[in-house]
Amino acid sequence: MKKLLFQFTLTILLLSPVYGQDTNAIDSLRNEFTAAKSDTAKLSLSNKLAREYFIRGDSITAFKYGYTSLALARKTKVRLYQAKGNQIMGYLHTILIHMDSAKYYNNQVIQILKDAKSTEEIRVVAYAKNNLAANYQVTGQLKKTAELLIENLPRFEKIKDNKLYQVTLENIAVTFNELEDFEKATFYLKKGIEFLNKNNFDAEHKIGNYLTGALITYGQNNLVLMKTYLDQVKSYLDEVGVTSLYSGRYYAYLTWYYVKKKDLKKSREALAQAEKSLKHLESRTNYYDFYNSQYEVAKLAGDHQCALKASHILFDMAKEDNRASIAARHAKDIALLAGKLGDYKTAYTFQQRYSAISDSTKFENMEVEIHDLEINYQTAEKEKRIALLENEQREAALKSKNQVLLNLVLGIGALTFLLVMLFLFYVLRTNKKNNKKRLEEIGRDQELKISQALLEGEDRERIRIARDLHDGIGGTLSGIKLKLSDPAADKELMVQKANEQLGVAIGELRRTARGMMPESLLKNGLETALHDLCADLISSEVQIEFQSSGLLADLSMNNTVHIYRIVQELLTNAIKHGKAKNILVQLIQEGDTILITVDDNGKGFDLAKMSNVTGIGLKNIQNRVDFLKGKLSIDSDPGNGTSVNIEIYVR
Repeated sequence: MKKLLFQFTLTILLLSPVYGQDTNAIDSLRNEFTAAKSDTAKLSLSNKLAREYFIRGDSITAFKYGYTSLALARKTKVRLYQAKGNQIMGYLHTILIHMDSAKYYNNQVIQILKDAKSTEEIRVVAYAKNNLAANYQVTGQLKKTAELLIENLPRFEKIKDNKLYQVTLENIAVTFNELEDFEKATFYLKKGIEFLNKNNFDAEHKIGNYLTGALITYGQNNLVLMKTYLDQVKSYLDEVGVTSLYSGRYYAYLTWYYVKKKDLKKSREALAQAEKSLKHLESRTNYYDFYNSQYEVAKLAGDHQCALKASHILFDMAKEDNRASIAARHAKDIALLAGKLGDYKTAYTFQQRYSAISDSTKFENMEVEIHDLEINYQTAEKEKRIALLENEQREAALKSKNQVLLNLVLGIGALTFLLVMLFLFYVLRTNKKNNKKRLEEIGRDQELKISQALLEGEDRERIRIARDLHDGIGGTLSGIKLKLSDPAADKELMVQKANEQLGVAIGELRRTARGMMPESLLKNGLETALHDLCADLISSEVQIEFQSSGLLADLSMNNTVHIYRIVQELLTNAIKHGKAKNILVQLIQEGDTILITVDDNGKGFDLAKMSNVTGIGLKNIQNRVDFLKGKLSIDSDPGNGTSVNIEIYVR
């Protein structure tokens, strides 16, 4: 019985990103996917579609979109999206228990993001690690499972993902319970319960942790504490309702409790409730729990025939799910029960099956241990080879010095040959230069148009600044002058009010100056300036999250200013026109490419209607992107916010 909870909990963890989608989600996502222009936007939407179809039971279409994501990942230069393409495939294969494929794709994710730094990169790696833990758990490699899960805890703490952190604590506790290390199992169980209570989780999340506690105390034969945990679960189930994913498991564990208490009547009543729960949620896990409970009640009642029937069902299910350790245990149960019923042929057959499965499982675990030793050995051998190669390189360097004279002679001959070839190709080069000049003239004309558009934008900005100075600071200073020139006014009061108005004027002057050229952009660079910009715009009505990864400090001032203005304009549009409450700003640099993403939950707009309308803000953004030879993609729907993706090449 101890083998079941872990698989269920990990499944909930893996499916959590897709719970809560409405019935129209697929149609909406497909429309967005068709309209998306950039590969990265298409990849993100393809991943969501794969998960949606998988949740609805259409694994064929799910894999179709999974392979689409994988193809897009191989085209992009951004490693985060390369990893996400492999992640969706690892996710699908893990849930379907395709062991080899699941390990391959999850390990690909970990290799691509081996030095993950940003929050999103760390989150993707953590999911891949938990998927691998599920793979190892299915094959009975529990020590490896525990190592991976414990290694993941700091990642979830760093990205502040409390739900995944709590579920991982729960899985670690169950794993140590299966290893019969009850001290560690109890430690992680209590840690998970303390974390739940400290962070005010909802009842649904608390149920899982207290069920884990009931399972662990059952294995330790601590029935008093087991009943305490089960009573706590019952109170949460009354709050959540009978449709909870956990209701069937609760009644199964309650059945086991009464079996341990040798209370046949109450154990049968609990078993009836477990069977009733199957009608609300016919999950594979609930069927495992129910037939395990049926087996235990039949044993208590001395009904060997009923116990044998339940064991056969559990054995067949375990074989279908490739759960070797569970199949072995039920094969042993069948052999014992068949022997008690006098069916010695069946008893002999399943005793042989038990031995064969057990030996196979032990052999697989031994292969894994040998594989780990082999990796360590290969690592040591590689280090030796590296040392030998370094020695060989030093010897080669000495030999190369002896070749200097010969190379010099060969170089002179090659130079002579090159001069002859240059003369022969002189005419071709002249023609190419003429063609190049014509192309450059076309390019200059295009750049002139872009520059003219930027200058027009700057003129409008100067007019706005002049208006702000005249209407704001100018009006304030005029008011001060009039007050100071009034001979009848109270001088002390007059000076006090003039001082207050001067403070207002100075504040407006500083805001105007920051709008022209932020001081932090000149002193501290792009990343700090954008962080300050986002912080300045945060208010009680607007929350802005700024994320950056890999931004280099050696960007030219020209590129820096344009990128800053683009983000500034996008934030202004989101707040002023989109009425957004939450905005996410991301800047990621990979080599010569900078990706800018600004997502908001504002009122959005119809892209089809906006195609013939070019507002000043959007026109300025497009001009700056064109000037930097970049790409601009806008995804928006009325009422669903706006997502802007920009790719810029900065070298």
